[in-house]
Amino acid sequence: MPQVVSDMVDAYIVRRINARTQFLLLLRRPDVALGSTWQSIHSAVRPGETAVEAAKRAILDSTGLETMDAYAADYINQTYDHGRDRIVLAPVFAFTVAPRPAVRLGDDYCDSAWCGRDEAAARLLWSGQRWAVRHIDDVIGMGGPDAEFYRIESPAGSGEGT
Repeated sequence: MPQVVSDMVDAYIVRRINARTQFLLLLRRPDVALGSTWQSIHSAVRPGETAVEAAKRAILDSTGLETMDAYAADYINQTYDHGRDRIVLAPVFAFTVAPRPAVRLGDDYCDSAWCGRDEAAARLLWSGQRWAVRHIDDVIGMGGPDAEFYRIESPAGSGEGT
């Protein structure tokens, strides 16, 4: 019988530019798992890490980007990992970055693209990823009072939100 685990996180990097929200997607190298697919950031949670710490580490490792605001996207992505016979529940987070950051790709990636909501959803492989992009755009994308309910870290990681 498969076990239910929550040892992964999904992170979406967003920027606000020209009154629009854009998502950073990464193209996986052809020779790695899920090669030649566009992805957000996915990572295992290491022992002693919180989910948010794991997401921020994975963003830094995959893109070289420092995040600003952190938001809980009010969504848990679920998938079946056939290699481990596990049902994986991954909390989804959104992180803002500066409007024009310099992306430094990690070893598993060969390209990146800033995409609006519809383009990002069209490029992503999994329905849970597409749903997360739409939800983040609707609720968190441009900030404002509604987005504040989802904030978990204030600018520059200066403290925990509610």
